[in-house]
Amino acid sequence: MLFPILVTGLFSGAVPQAGDTAPDFTVTDTDGRQHTLSELVTQGPVIVAFFPKAFTPG
Repeated sequence: MLFPILVTGLFSGAVPQAGDTAPDFTVTDTDGRQHTLSELVTQGPVIVAFFPKAFTPG
């Protein structure tokens, strides 16, 4: 019973809340181009979304 409490405590600080500032990161798209969040926000608002296993089998 203690294990779930410890795991929850470890990750509770890592869960972003609405209104939090996203950390800067760089990703590569399916065409091999890299995109950096700090560069994208200079062009206007950015929506960051994550879809686990989207469009993948299993």
